[in-house]
Amino acid sequence: MSPTQEQTSSSSAPGRHADPSGGFPALEPAWRQKLWLLATGWFLLNAITQRLLSDTAETDQAAELVRSQFWQWGYGSQPPLYTWLAKLALDLTGPALWPLQALKVGLLSALVASVLEICRRLRFSQAQTWIAVAGLVLIPQFAWESQRDLTHSVLATVMASLTLLLWLRVAADPSPLNYILVGTVSAGGLLSKYNFAIFLVGLVLVSLSLPTFRRHLLSPKILLAMAIGLLLLAPHLHWALSQPDMALSGLEKLRSGQSSPAPQLQGLGSAILNAIGFLTPLWIVGLVLVSRRPHGPGNAGQQLLCRLPLAIAVVLVLVILVTGATRIKDRWYQSLLFYAPVLLAVLAGPSPPRRRLQSYLQACGLAAVVVSVALPARIVLAGVLQRTSALNAPILTLLERIKGGQAAPVLVITSDSFIAGNARRVFPQVPILPARHHTALQSLFQHQQNLQGSVLLIASAEAKRGRGFGGLLENLATAGLQGPDAELFTPISAPSLWAPREPYALFIHAMDVQELLGDGQSRRQLSAGEAVR
Repeated sequence: MSPTQEQTSSSSAPGRHADPSGGFPALEPAWRQKLWLLATGWFLLNAITQRLLSDTAETDQAAELVRSQFWQWGYGSQPPLYTWLAKLALDLTGPALWPLQALKVGLLSALVASVLEICRRLRFSQAQTWIAVAGLVLIPQFAWESQRDLTHSVLATVMASLTLLLWLRVAADPSPLNYILVGTVSAGGLLSKYNFAIFLVGLVLVSLSLPTFRRHLLSPKILLAMAIGLLLLAPHLHWALSQPDMALSGLEKLRSGQSSPAPQLQGLGSAILNAIGFLTPLWIVGLVLVSRRPHGPGNAGQQLLCRLPLAIAVVLVLVILVTGATRIKDRWYQSLLFYAPVLLAVLAGPSPPRRRLQSYLQACGLAAVVVSVALPARIVLAGVLQRTSALNAPILTLLERIKGGQAAPVLVITSDSFIAGNARRVFPQVPILPARHHTALQSLFQHQQNLQGSVLLIASAEAKRGRGFGGLLENLATAGLQGPDAELFTPISAPSLWAPREPYALFIHAMDVQELLGDGQSRRQLSAGEAVR
């Protein structure tokens, strides 16, 4: 048997073969399916319990409700793939929250399915497979943040997992189809989140260091993967090159905004601290499995996995040094270190001590229960803890009240995406845009020269600079529109959900389109082509 075949052959033939891991047999396909269904059921349970207590869209979900109104090759600092998927779902159902929840559950379920298949390709025992899958619960970004509100990061992680899986598959079967699939999912990763490029470059570097993968990487067939990847990326790359300021606006998130004598050192420190934070408590609980003597990789695929974190660290350091980034968020590690539980399973070996394995799995089970209780509890206990979140905002109640007291508007402009996304569910037939989306507003007036009727302005009660109706008016002026005086806004409020002592307020004002356009100068400018295409 060749090394390539040996690497990817299944760990078990039909039937159950004994594993010396203290009574844990090799994982049959039926048990892998049950494990996947268990994980999917957990994700579904957590989605349902949160929605039963609040029907308010979280911040990222609301942003997708706004973006998905239009087909575009790019959406500001975020690549377009997640928004495309959201738009496909919402075009079928109308603007609602449950399609976005279903999309999230589907992506998390796909992540578990791909991890299970990676485990099979790496020839894991049943014990190792349980370690790899259950360990995802010990990474807060997956167990908590991904089920709370994240969007693009989740999709990028799924694409990274599929890329790793398909690359292992290429090592077993270097067919043109498998190379094409690698190129397809790699392009999907880059269209999901830009930091996926760090994972992809790291995977290439590791593959060059291992003979089994190097020969497949240097095969002429890799041109198929590159060609299909570039073909799929071309429209978005053209958009990004034509609007570099918009495409690169996300770089601001990499900088803290404070001057530093050594920004590279600050960036490296941020990267290290947040990597540790991302892996906590996985690495702490995982010590019970590897504290005695870590097990070495058993095949080329496992060797690739063991070297991958170092390669990604090297690439990340280079990115920090080149860009001068000073702030690396822990959520950005989702697509870079999603395989950490799989790596822990490699180090634990196929036969970890039964008692230690049980302790590890019990900790994972406890974490799953805590998450399932805490996700809905944070909504119900917000008033007691005096920590309301977006899900406590009675924004749908207020928006329905506003809708009933106003003539049907032809356009709704809001102070932020959170209000806009939730408003889209109440005003499904009306364009709804945050005021800071200057180009979208300008384009709307440019292409609808005869727009007539009232425009509804809705602002939050935030008093920070650039927020609330103050920020709304500033952004309207930047877009070349004439907003009303601040005192013309009418406040409307309601008790927060599950926190009646904490009122939530909005400020509203309705004005005619022509009044918003001022003396006609804005319309003349837009007609002259000064608006962004």
